[in-house]
Amino acid sequence: MNSSNIIIGPGYLTRNGANYRFNEGGLKVKFMRKWREVSAEEFGRFDSTQTDRSVEISGKLWSGYENLGELFPATMLAPVIGTPLFGVNDKLSTINGQDGSRLLVARTMFTEFNHLDLSVEKELWSADIKLTGLLASGSTPTDAPNAGTGAPYYYESEGNVYTPPAFNKTAFKAPIITVAWGTRPGFTSFAPRKGVALTGKYALDAEPCYVDGYGTLDMIVDGFEGEAKMTPIGPTLAQILANCGMGGALGALQSTANTDNLVLTASGLAITLFQAFLGDNEAVAWARKNNRLGDWTWRSTVPFAAGLPAARATIG
Repeated sequence: MNSSNIIIGPGYLTRNGANYRFNEGGLKVKFMRKWREVSAEEFGRFDSTQTDRSVEISGKLWSGYENLGELFPATMLAPVIGTPLFGVNDKLSTINGQDGSRLLVARTMFTEFNHLDLSVEKELWSADIKLTGLLASGSTPTDAPNAGTGAPYYYESEGNVYTPPAFNKTAFKAPIITVAWGTRPGFTSFAPRKGVALTGKYALDAEPCYVDGYGTLDMIVDGFEGEAKMTPIGPTLAQILANCGMGGALGALQSTANTDNLVLTASGLAITLFQAFLGDNEAVAWARKNNRLGDWTWRSTVPFAAGLPAARATIG
């Protein structure tokens, strides 16, 4: 047993010129393969064959507000429905380990964000993110790994020299968030009791761009939805109930009655979910320890201008 094969140590991610650091737990890479089982009547399943491959990079960000343009591209906030998410040009992601290891992932894109927590209890954008890596443009699954581009999927090497970017403590931000939802009584300015959990997610087409023998080459953008979950402190129960959609005709579009934007602000930060409405909520509680209102979720809709869809949200 060679103890040198017990490998630990932090790593650093670079993508499209932006550097990312990660919180406790670091970053993780999974090599994803899809299988088709091969069977025959007289033997049952006797083997398997691969039908698709991808790479997943995930972790909880430390900071990230300095890379807002990368984390929240226009493709997400104002998507053009039916366009390829990964685009024409491959975006290489590079992971450098403190031990000299290096992993290049050839064609990557942010495909998932979970609960970007805005609270003094957590750093700004302490987000669980996921990058997906697909087959590089112009490559085939049988190509030899390329040390420069990472094609066809990835390239791994050891003994590299890497100087990580300087650690900037000023990137630490745990903002006090204030919220406004139009001019509605009780909602013009209120506070979230436990901060805000902001979720932004692509609604990707259920059928990725799959080519037989090559695997998934891209994903089709089918929309984007922003959600903000919080316990509002300021509005009364009556004011909440007056705006939670328990009145009026069934079948009506939510944006018709909810033309107000939900605006989250802090020092140097502004987030807007357009034409937001109150969606799911926890139970309203009459209890000794529980807050009466509980968590409520605001959801964005798609505003239209001259019959054309506009941005669902802005972050800056």
